Amino acid sequence: MLRRALWSPVVLACLLAPPMAAQADTLDADPAAGYIPVDELSYETIIRPGAGFDAELAIRVALQNTSAASQDMVMALAVPHGSELSGVAIARGGDWIEGEVSKIEESAGEIARARRDPGTVFVRELPPESPGDLPGAEIIAFGLPSRSTTQVELRLRVHPMLRGDRWQLDLPRRNAEIPNLVDQRRVIVQGLPEGEIFWIDGTSSNGTPYMVTRSEDAITVSWAARRKTSAELDGSYEISRDPDGSGGRVRLVLRLGPSKPVAPDHVVLVVDRSQSGSSALPRQSARMFGQLLDTLPAGTTFDAITFAREAEQLLDGKRFANGKAPRTDDAEARAELARSLEITVAGQGTDLRAAMELAGKQLAARKARQPLIVVVTDGMLPPSVGADQINQSLGDALGKAARPEVLFVVDDPLLSSRGLPVDHPIADLAAGLGARISLETLANLGPEQIRELLAAPKVLGDLSVSLPETVVLDQPLPSGLVAGDFVVLEGDYGGRAPSKVTVRGRFGKTKVSASFSAAKRDPRPAAIAAAIREGDRERAVEEGLALPNWYTASMRRVTNMNIAQAGRVGWQATGQLDSNIIERQLRSRVLPRARACYNQALTRNQVLAGRVELKLEVGKGEVMMAGLGAAELNYADDRLLACLESAAWAMDVPAGNLDTQVYVINYPLEFTAPEGGEPPRAGEASDPMFERLVRSAEVLADYQNNN
Repeated sequence: MLRRALWSPVVLACLLAPPMAAQADTLDADPAAGYIPVDELSYETIIRPGAGFDAELAIRVALQNTSAASQDMVMALAVPHGSELSGVAIARGGDWIEGEVSKIEESAGEIARARRDPGTVFVRELPPESPGDLPGAEIIAFGLPSRSTTQVELRLRVHPMLRGDRWQLDLPRRNAEIPNLVDQRRVIVQGLPEGEIFWIDGTSSNGTPYMVTRSEDAITVSWAARRKTSAELDGSYEISRDPDGSGGRVRLVLRLGPSKPVAPDHVVLVVDRSQSGSSALPRQSARMFGQLLDTLPAGTTFDAITFAREAEQLLDGKRFANGKAPRTDDAEARAELARSLEITVAGQGTDLRAAMELAGKQLAARKARQPLIVVVTDGMLPPSVGADQINQSLGDALGKAARPEVLFVVDDPLLSSRGLPVDHPIADLAAGLGARISLETLANLGPEQIRELLAAPKVLGDLSVSLPETVVLDQPLPSGLVAGDFVVLEGDYGGRAPSKVTVRGRFGKTKVSASFSAAKRDPRPAAIAAAIREGDRERAVEEGLALPNWYTASMRRVTNMNIAQAGRVGWQATGQLDSNIIERQLRSRVLPRARACYNQALTRNQVLAGRVELKLEVGKGEVMMAGLGAAELNYADDRLLACLESAAWAMDVPAGNLDTQVYVINYPLEFTAPEGGEPPRAGEASDPMFERLVRSAEVLADYQNNN
């Protein structure tokens, strides 16, 4: 049972992954042997939480040379995003030997190929192929003795994500296709206070010192967070100067810290009942909201709303008229709310603007001083309705009433496991509204997590950093920062490094800034060398890293590609939309209804003709928003336009529930009146335009699209 419970989240990953998902780690030896004579006997990941935002990840492998002759070996390991190699140690027989910073021996711009002393091990970083890809670490071992075992421990500086009251670190999948790699991963979290536990994919360690998972699975390790800072925007700024003094490297790490908990006197629960979400979402929302009401003072009052294409209140308005609302201790009202959510039926459309307008009207009647709106959703909201429009509708409805805090509780399996891209519609909307956001699985929420919801951080938008022109970043600055996540910015500087940088952003209309002074550090090592024999250690450092003669450039390219692609397609969703599916649905569901609309219109006006464009936003199996774009008719006919809009809503979207893309469709239709004995025609003016408006690198991989 423990084995099943531990791996149940992994079943989801396997279902999501494509049949030929790329696997990261590789193990190579001299191809002349005809096989790989080196076996990995064990694979451990040891997490050592730090005092601040950093942690140390140690990856420990035991490598055995099974052959009758000494062997060279090259091993590549995928490591978490933002990792930085900090050290290495090797052991044979139990005594650990620390590595020292080395260099890389180059020849004509390429890593040289040469021999090194037997028992010498080098480690170096493998940078990401492109922004967003996984980084890696490469172990090069020379002359592993016959029938002996050598242990290697890589040490990496990593940056866990903050999810509620827990730190969270994602460990990449490994290569299940190489039989020489072990099929289990042992996970240890060291240095926790006595009695504290850790979790893997939500499963507790229950006081055991380690947990075991399949090594081929991507997993999430989490442990209790103890934060020593209350800053909303926090981070670190480091500089390292080149040996010649002409410039150097900068490294800026940014993350959002905790927010002050909300203390509302009135709460409005807003539940998304659109078809894109789970059918159990309303029922689970009732359970979550009941737990939330249990944590609030008895004098706190509440209302509830559901929305799809339209918004409606859930509690009987006649019972709670004249500005009165039920209190948290009103058992009858709470039971009525639970019953209402139990029988809630999913509907087409996702109009948050209408829901917020209704919530604003309720708040205006309640006259609350510290109101809170809790929006439970799967995060699939139409981007065409932005923060400005929602702010306007909410503000008009509120009038002079107090402005509420807004908290988005997003229940989506992929987003909860992999984090929220800053360009996702819900992140962009939260930034514009100055809202808080929390990624949750409602079914797993307990009382402790419920209390943490009230302290969920906001989304930072309009991110900017005051860097002089002498600093060139390796990749563009993101537009914002999502609650709990971090961003690592690295780049080169020329001349003198800036001694301080200022970071700015906004939470809704509230501006925020933070300044960080430079901390000097040694340059990142090109390589780290260690050797079993004491006399070989100094020589290994002086000679620098080289590659075995048999390790070709093509082998290296395959290794780098495997690591990059494993990060891109590791969580690929099945059942995604494409242009063929959309065109088929438009022509089978929408076009026949549009023709019927036009035929009815011709009974009113036999010469009516023109062109009308339908606009749809679809995602996760539903039409979120549908309407009309440009309309050019020779005679006005509002009934025709209304009928065409209804036809757009009739489209059936067969995408898989785990496709987190938002798709925009422009569908132009042309109507030709009967003339000269020719029948009327209603058809496509041109091919439908199909646009992926939002792309999540974890779900929709460029590699899968282009190969």
